Amino acid sequence: MSNNQLKTIFNQEVITDLAQRIKKVFPSFNNISFEQDANQNLDSLELKQRSIQICTALTSYLPSEFEKAASILIEAMGEDEEDNSGGLEGYNGFRFMPFLDFVAAQGLGNPDIALNSLEKMTLHFSAEFAIRPFILKHPDITLPRLMEWTSHSDWRVRRLASEGSRPRLPWGMQLKPFINDPSFVIGILNQLYNDTNLIVRRSVANNLNDIAKDNPELAVETAQSWWDSGEEIARWTVRHGLRTLIKQGHQEALSILGFIGGDNIRVENFQFQTSLVMIGDELNFSLLLVSEELKNVRLIVDYILHRVLANGKLSKKVFKLRQIELSPGEKISLLGNHKFKQLSTRAYYPGIHSIELIVNGRSVGKYDFELIERG
Repeated sequence: MSNNQLKTIFNQEVITDLAQRIKKVFPSFNNISFEQDANQNLDSLELKQRSIQICTALTSYLPSEFEKAASILIEAMGEDEEDNSGGLEGYNGFRFMPFLDFVAAQGLGNPDIALNSLEKMTLHFSAEFAIRPFILKHPDITLPRLMEWTSHSDWRVRRLASEGSRPRLPWGMQLKPFINDPSFVIGILNQLYNDTNLIVRRSVANNLNDIAKDNPELAVETAQSWWDSGEEIARWTVRHGLRTLIKQGHQEALSILGFIGGDNIRVENFQFQTSLVMIGDELNFSLLLVSEELKNVRLIVDYILHRVLANGKLSKKVFKLRQIELSPGEKISLLGNHKFKQLSTRAYYPGIHSIELIVNGRSVGKYDFELIERG
């Protein structure tokens, strides 16, 4: 779901629903004034801006005592409605984002009460964003709670321990202390990498992938220890957690997954359909891989697209092709194609582009072609 679609979750109907929920448990709540403030110029605001505006309106009409205000919001959330998405994919959960923003904004002076509140609120909407100011301002109180949550009976609280401590959480503030030294985060992940819940393990994998961007050696060392446990669910976490390093051709990461060797793989007949491609069309290519290894070898075959940006500079992105196993002397034909359709996340511009073939992180061939505008 795009950010433009998400922001419409905060509309007049949802704001009225939030007001009625609060009014039900806090009868003196001025729901009419709250709705007027929360709805002001709503159409011109993006997702987070809408949530902050609703949060600001809450501050104006809830009790000034934080503990009382937080308890009202928790009660207003109602019954726990588990959506099995981690609290981010369901509409019902998203509507409570301003409640968690309130705790993050107003609870920093009362960290113990705030953390107790977030532990309850995360059952409705993930507190992974709201927890981050407490990690930075009150690490002495917050970090032990995060570790405690790794053994919580509810998977959503366990997930919060991982997702909330991600150094580079998308949409969330970066945790620079954890970027510089992720030792504490590794301790959290060591408790959760083989969690029985897939959503928790997915968070662990994403967290390890974050760590790998700044501390690849530590990420690889951690992944190796999980892999050596022999548990399939742990190995699932490793495969997903090392994905960026695998795309980068990191040899130690490849080795953990069993992709060892490949020095004696020969490429023959690396052929392309054309050397002139129109934007909007696709480019087909084929090749033959020949193993001159002395034993069976597992291979990850990727290709890197080197594309021209609007400023004329080159950018590169890795695309997956195949995972295969070859015995000594074995040959295999591979086919690939790349579509040059304009996307909001990836635009194409005329110029000389290249496709580079990568086998187990090693470059084995490159082909240049020209991308042109459609006439």
